[in-house]
Amino acid sequence: MPSLFILIAAVFYGISPIIAKAVYGFGVTPLTLLALRSTFAAACLWAGLIATRTPFHPPRSSLVPLIVMGSTLIPVQVFAYFQALAYLPASSASVLSYTYPIHVAWMGWWFLGERVRPDELGLLAGVIAGALLVAGQTPAAAHGLGLVMLAVATLTSAVFMVAARRIVRDVLPITAMAILGPTSAAMYWAAALAAGQLTLAMPVPAFAAVLGIALLANLIAPILLLSGLRAMPAVRAAMLGTLEPVVTVTLSVLLLGDAMTPLRGLGIAIVLGAITILHMRRSA
Repeated sequence: MPSLFILIAAVFYGISPIIAKAVYGFGVTPLTLLALRSTFAAACLWAGLIATRTPFHPPRSSLVPLIVMGSTLIPVQVFAYFQALAYLPASSASVLSYTYPIHVAWMGWWFLGERVRPDELGLLAGVIAGALLVAGQTPAAAHGLGLVMLAVATLTSAVFMVAARRIVRDVLPITAMAILGPTSAAMYWAAALAAGQLTLAMPVPAFAAVLGIALLANLIAPILLLSGLRAMPAVRAAMLGTLEPVVTVTLSVLLLGDAMTPLRGLGIAIVLGAITILHMRRSA
């Protein structure tokens, strides 16, 4: 069941950047998208908790760490990724963001004692090689800035995975999201207002798409992800999550007309193949 939770979350996360690209086409800024979707998701979650009279008693020892994660790691990681989507094809952005298991591996070993076997180092090197090939074959005018944003996103994503693995041992996923959601939403609104990038006037289809992203990627998927992390190592969860870029690449090519060169396709295959093999070896 934990594996199924991670896989479903990966599908929902994989659909999210495709919808985001469509929303950008209506002139909606990344910060506006993030502020609205996180606020809607947090409101739905809290409405559900109140309606069902679910007890909300987070351990005092986890309250501050969750607030810190919600105000730093989540906003930085998510904004960096969605900003990269404004410059790069969704397929490349998704695949390159999934090099974060490299960071998860060494962080999981250092902080959680989750050992990385010597034979896995070659596969991690393959992930890096494939990522470099994808980056070199990605056509985009703002190629450099998009890659910098993805580098920030992968590092902070790995930190979140490792930190969440430790914190959710003592906190229910819904309780964690009830704190993380509103905290990150407040940070998006503050950033959007400070940067003058808050554009609330948008067509109905764009608003509906924002709400769709909120339900899939800000409410359902995080709860499933945190539920899975309670019962499996962070590295294994990261490997199962490789379904996300597969979904994104497929939809990017089919729906967005993303041109796939042979070399970029090879790089994507290397990254996904190496990470999949890593997961299989971890499961053995």
